[in-house]
Amino acid sequence: MSLNETQSKILKPFIEETIHTLKDMAGLDATSGDGFQDSVEQFRFKGYAVAANTSGNLRGKLLMHLYLETALEIGNKVNALVLGDTEEHYEVTDKISEALEEFGNTAIGLATRGLDEAKLGIRFEPPFFILKVDELEQLLTDVKEIISIPIHVNNVGRFYFNFLLEDVTEN
Repeated sequence: MSLNETQSKILKPFIEETIHTLKDMAGLDATSGDGFQDSVEQFRFKGYAVAANTSGNLRGKLLMHLYLETALEIGNKVNALVLGDTEEHYEVTDKISEALEEFGNTAIGLATRGLDEAKLGIRFEPPFFILKVDELEQLLTDVKEIISIPIHVNNVGRFYFNFLLEDVTEN
């Protein structure tokens, strides 16, 4: 199922800014796949997520949802290029978390600025970070619809942008 006009309008800036931020902060090339409706009942935690609550015309949570391996690769690249630490990390350490937070804050911040200018009536709270399964389970409370878009990072893997909506979106 493809995304409707409202869903596409909301998610497009996040996808574009994430791809640009990956290039700028990590030296990684990426492309997006087709968006789809995800199953609320089957949605599972992948290992690391940057999240932002939304309110106003659409209530829910926006997730930049990474598999652990992808999070480590992106974190190590951002750590080296932006923060100057070239040590390779094999688990999510404080340094990797700091790099991923910097990356996530930058991408989400740039996208929300564009959406504010579009005057869609959606407010985004500052991002927060999820490292534990039980934290994600709490986010699924009241979720009625999940929209997902894969981001394919060349020679690294993929991750997803998920919009966990408490309302069902319509055109």
